[in-house]
Amino acid sequence: MLAFTRLQLAIAASLLSLSTAIAAPSTPPASTAPASSCKGDASGCPAWIPSQAQMRNTIADYFCELADQGRIQSRVKQLVRAESSPLNCGALGEEPGSNFVCGGEMRFIGKGSEIDTITFSPTLRYEEEGRIAFYVGDDEEGKQVWRVPASRSNSATCGVR
Repeated sequence: MLAFTRLQLAIAASLLSLSTAIAAPSTPPASTAPASSCKGDASGCPAWIPSQAQMRNTIADYFCELADQGRIQSRVKQLVRAESSPLNCGALGEEPGSNFVCGGEMRFIGKGSEIDTITFSPTLRYEEEGRIAFYVGDDEEGKQVWRVPASRSNSATCGVR
Protein backbone atom coordinates (compact mmCIF):
# COMPACT_ATOMS: atom_id res chain seq x y z
CA MET A 1 0.00 0.00 0.00
CA LEU A 2 2.83 2.41 0.89
CA ALA A 3 4.63 1.66 -2.38
CA PHE A 4 1.42 2.40 -4.32
CA THR A 5 1.00 5.72 -2.46
CA ARG A 6 4.63 6.66 -3.16
CA LEU A 7 4.08 5.81 -6.82
CA GLN A 8 0.98 8.03 -6.92
CA LEU A 9 2.90 10.90 -5.30
CA ALA A 10 5.79 10.49 -7.74
CA ILE A 11 3.41 10.50 -10.72
CA ALA A 12 1.62 13.59 -9.38
CA ALA A 13 4.95 15.37 -8.90
CA SER A 14 6.08 14.56 -12.43
CA LEU A 15 2.75 15.66 -13.91
CA LEU A 16 2.94 18.88 -11.92
CA SER A 17 6.46 19.54 -13.25
CA LEU A 18 5.29 18.86 -16.79
CA SER A 19 2.16 21.02 -16.48
CA THR A 20 4.04 23.96 -14.98
CA ALA A 21 6.76 23.67 -17.63
CA ILE A 22 4.14 23.78 -20.39
CA ALA A 23 2.16 26.62 -18.80
CA ALA A 24 5.15 28.82 -17.91
CA PRO A 25 6.54 31.31 -20.42
CA SER A 26 9.96 30.26 -21.66
CA THR A 27 11.76 33.38 -20.43
CA PRO A 28 9.79 35.36 -17.85
CA PRO A 29 11.08 38.87 -17.14
CA ALA A 30 13.43 38.73 -14.15
CA SER A 31 11.67 41.55 -12.30
CA THR A 32 8.21 39.91 -12.40
CA ALA A 33 9.05 36.20 -12.19
CA PRO A 34 7.45 34.35 -9.26
CA ALA A 35 9.63 33.11 -6.42
CA SER A 36 11.18 29.84 -7.53
CA SER A 37 11.52 28.37 -4.06
CA CYS A 38 11.34 29.23 -0.41
CA LYS A 39 13.14 27.44 2.37
CA GLY A 40 13.60 28.07 6.06
CA ASP A 41 12.67 31.59 6.99
CA ALA A 42 9.65 33.00 5.14
CA SER A 43 11.55 36.22 4.34
CA GLY A 44 12.72 34.64 1.07
CA CYS A 45 9.14 33.99 -0.07
CA PRO A 46 6.38 36.20 -1.44
CA ALA A 47 4.38 37.58 1.48
CA TRP A 48 1.39 35.36 0.64
CA ILE A 49 3.31 32.05 0.80
CA PRO A 50 2.82 30.39 4.23
CA SER A 51 5.68 30.15 6.69
CA GLN A 52 7.65 26.94 7.13
CA ALA A 53 5.94 26.30 10.49
CA GLN A 54 2.46 26.75 9.03
CA MET A 55 3.20 24.53 6.02
CA ARG A 56 4.88 21.80 8.07
CA ASN A 57 1.85 21.65 10.39
CA THR A 58 -0.57 21.52 7.46
CA ILE A 59 1.43 18.77 5.71
CA ALA A 60 1.51 16.70 8.92
CA ASP A 61 -2.26 17.19 9.34
CA TYR A 62 -2.83 15.99 5.78
CA PHE A 63 -0.71 12.85 6.02
CA CYS A 64 -2.10 11.93 9.44
CA GLU A 65 -5.60 12.22 7.98
CA LEU A 66 -4.59 9.94 5.08
CA ALA A 67 -3.18 7.43 7.60
CA ASP A 68 -6.42 7.56 9.63
CA GLN A 69 -8.38 6.82 6.44
CA GLY A 70 -6.10 3.88 5.60
CA ARG A 71 -4.95 5.55 2.37
CA ILE A 72 -1.31 5.34 3.50
CA GLN A 73 0.24 2.98 5.98
CA SER A 74 3.45 3.64 7.84
CA ARG A 75 5.89 0.81 8.51
CA VAL A 76 6.44 2.30 11.98
CA LYS A 77 4.70 0.02 14.49
CA GLN A 78 4.55 2.24 17.60
CA LEU A 79 4.22 5.79 16.29
CA VAL A 80 5.57 8.51 18.58
CA ARG A 81 5.14 11.50 16.24
CA ALA A 82 4.73 12.60 12.64
CA GLU A 83 6.59 15.61 11.27
CA SER A 84 7.49 17.21 7.98
CA SER A 85 11.03 17.96 6.87
CA PRO A 86 11.96 21.55 5.99
CA LEU A 87 10.14 22.38 2.76
CA ASN A 88 10.97 23.93 -0.57
CA CYS A 89 8.03 25.96 -1.84
CA GLY A 90 7.41 27.81 -5.05
CA ALA A 91 4.69 30.12 -6.32
CA LEU A 92 2.82 29.05 -9.45
CA GLY A 93 1.80 32.64 -10.13
CA GLU A 94 2.93 36.14 -9.29
CA GLU A 95 -0.22 37.46 -7.67
CA PRO A 96 -1.35 36.84 -4.08
CA GLY A 97 -3.76 33.93 -3.93
CA SER A 98 -1.98 31.94 -6.66
CA ASN A 99 -1.52 28.24 -6.18
CA PHE A 100 1.82 27.09 -4.83
CA VAL A 101 3.76 23.85 -4.47
CA CYS A 102 5.78 22.64 -1.49
CA GLY A 103 8.01 19.58 -1.58
CA GLY A 104 9.70 17.62 1.17
CA GLU A 105 9.44 14.47 3.25
CA MET A 106 6.87 13.35 5.79
CA ARG A 107 8.48 11.41 8.63
CA PHE A 108 6.65 8.91 10.81
CA ILE A 109 8.84 8.41 13.88
CA GLY A 110 8.38 5.46 16.22
CA LYS A 111 9.80 4.19 19.48
CA GLY A 112 13.46 3.25 19.24
CA SER A 113 14.09 5.90 16.54
CA GLU A 114 12.33 3.85 13.83
CA ILE A 115 11.54 6.18 10.88
CA ASP A 116 9.41 5.80 7.76
CA THR A 117 9.43 8.61 5.17
CA ILE A 118 7.17 9.64 2.31
CA THR A 119 8.23 12.26 -0.24
CA PHE A 120 5.62 14.73 -1.49
CA SER A 121 5.04 17.84 -3.61
CA PRO A 122 1.33 18.75 -3.55
CA THR A 123 -0.31 21.72 -5.20
CA LEU A 124 -1.81 24.00 -2.55
CA ARG A 125 -3.77 27.21 -2.18
CA TYR A 126 -5.29 29.42 0.47
CA GLU A 127 -9.03 29.02 0.96
CA GLU A 128 -11.23 32.05 1.67
CA GLU A 129 -11.13 31.40 5.42
CA GLY A 130 -7.32 31.48 5.34
CA ARG A 131 -6.77 27.73 5.66
CA ILE A 132 -4.48 25.84 3.29
CA ALA A 133 -6.13 23.37 0.90
CA PHE A 134 -4.63 20.49 -1.10
CA TYR A 135 -5.54 19.86 -4.73
CA VAL A 136 -6.94 16.32 -4.83
CA GLY A 137 -8.08 16.10 -8.46
CA ASP A 138 -11.03 16.99 -10.64
CA ASP A 139 -14.64 15.92 -10.12
CA GLU A 140 -16.81 14.25 -12.76
CA GLU A 141 -17.71 17.68 -14.17
CA GLY A 142 -14.06 18.69 -14.58
CA LYS A 143 -14.02 21.13 -11.66
CA GLN A 144 -11.00 21.20 -9.35
CA VAL A 145 -11.46 19.60 -5.94
CA TRP A 146 -9.54 21.09 -2.99
CA ARG A 147 -9.40 19.62 0.53
CA VAL A 148 -8.48 21.25 3.84
CA PRO A 149 -7.16 18.52 6.19
CA ALA A 150 -8.48 17.98 9.70
CA SER A 151 -6.18 18.82 12.59
CA ARG A 152 -3.94 15.92 13.59
CA SER A 153 -4.66 16.67 17.27
CA ASN A 154 -7.77 14.49 16.81
CA SER A 155 -5.99 11.88 14.70
CA ALA A 156 -6.21 8.24 15.75
CA THR A 157 -2.84 7.64 14.10
CA CYS A 158 -0.90 10.77 15.05
CA GLY A 159 -2.84 12.33 17.92
CA VAL A 160 -1.17 12.89 21.27
CA ARG A 161 -1.57 9.80 23.41
